[in-house]
Amino acid sequence: MATTILTPAENRFLQLSQRALALPGLTRLMPLLRDHPTIKDSSDFLPRSAREALLEQRVDWLVQSSEAWKLLADSPYVINPSNNRLDWRHCALCHKPVRYEYHVVLRKDGHKIIVGSECVKKFMSDEMQYLMTITTEDNIHAVAQYDDLTAHYPQVPEILWDPEALPNLPQTHQRRQHWVRHGTKDTVTGYLKRPQTTLPETQLKPYLTEYDVLTGIDQEAATAAQQAAQRRAEREKQLAEEEAQAAWQHAENQESTAVQELRASAPYRSYLQRVANLITQHLPLAAFKENLAALTMPASLKKLVNSYQLGVMATEFARTGQIQAARLQIVPRYLVADLNRASRQRAHQRQRDWWDDLFNAAIGFDLTPTERTASLVKLQQSWEGQQVPVSVYRDCESLRARLTAGDALPATWPAELRQAFTQRMAVQPANDWVPAKKNHVTTTQLRGLVRENTEFAQIKQAYHRLYALPAEAEAATLSALQQVALRRADEREKRESVTQSLVRKLLED
Repeated sequence: MATTILTPAENRFLQLSQRALALPGLTRLMPLLRDHPTIKDSSDFLPRSAREALLEQRVDWLVQSSEAWKLLADSPYVINPSNNRLDWRHCALCHKPVRYEYHVVLRKDGHKIIVGSECVKKFMSDEMQYLMTITTEDNIHAVAQYDDLTAHYPQVPEILWDPEALPNLPQTHQRRQHWVRHGTKDTVTGYLKRPQTTLPETQLKPYLTEYDVLTGIDQEAATAAQQAAQRRAEREKQLAEEEAQAAWQHAENQESTAVQELRASAPYRSYLQRVANLITQHLPLAAFKENLAALTMPASLKKLVNSYQLGVMATEFARTGQIQAARLQIVPRYLVADLNRASRQRAHQRQRDWWDDLFNAAIGFDLTPTERTASLVKLQQSWEGQQVPVSVYRDCESLRARLTAGDALPATWPAELRQAFTQRMAVQPANDWVPAKKNHVTTTQLRGLVRENTEFAQIKQAYHRLYALPAEAEAATLSALQQVALRRADEREKRESVTQSLVRKLLED
């Protein structure tokens, strides 16, 4: 028997809410939802990808949609005076005539709809249902009073309705959190049950003060948990590296001399690095193969692997983040392992570079609003940029100003992104913002430093502002930059031949 994935009322609710939600997956399904009010798991028009998206994310989409609406403050509840059903207006979700109209509005843009009481109970948030009950039974002005209250005390909705509030609060303090929630709700309910203009400041103060204390305890616990997790991750990484190193050592001891020579050869390593770079771009398979064809494969590899097998590995990496190629038994295991290692290292470097670039676009560089927006748009286009919510880019447009004013990083950001920004903020000067320094530099980037500056002191200052390489690499890089600066100076002063002649004499034994 066919199972209904999305009812007509749920479909309409998602369509009406979509304009306020930054949900790319739901946006992609909008044409399908508009054309088909009811969607069943057996519907022949339903692509497999859309079916999987609906089954996996439908509940989350409905929950987020429920939080996008609120009751209209100036006219939340109306009873149609007519006894004739033909005179009644229709619910925007179930399309049934309703005598008891609840007027709800989209928080983002003020779009208004009429919803019947049953659909309010079915689709709307706990907060709206709470206000609906008080509005209907006690006080028609409750919504306006609630809006006034939460404008003065924005932490009240978090206390009352956010089940994830204070997620790191230790067990020993949860009774205090329970006391705060119940005390706040009783106070707010008493305030809303009758029309009044004076806020319950005295009654709320002990609960809000206690909540501030608990928030501080929660943040301290979160920091401690994050540090403990980081220590565990570092230890696990160290153990994994030690095990991998031991495994590699054992494997290398078993390999033939010919294989060792192949793996140590520059053409082999260079080609795998180029392929790894393509793999980590997460291109569509056709584009990957097109770019792969432009690479020259060393003759020593042509009998070991082909474009089809490399395409299978690219697809596996895009799906799982690693390459095992269990089905490609004909491909040498050492080649699979080498490409997996090169791809993971490249992916890690790309991710770090992207975090650096996002931090610098949002905070590190002193940009105009237009320049900052352009940088953020460019970052959003990469594969790494598509893995974070669109709301992150909106936050980044004003993040520097908010952090300067003492605000914290947005709590809605993914944990990994928050951690990346926190690490970079930890090394910032006390009274200034500076760019996050990259741990590698390309020849093209070095050319840019030389092109933009003439004196070595300027080049060196620009280099240290943007890059922090390992000591040996940094010493060689700065030496090369200094030599280029000196040669450019000789060219400008037309003394190249004199300088080179003197250098040759000084180097003579």
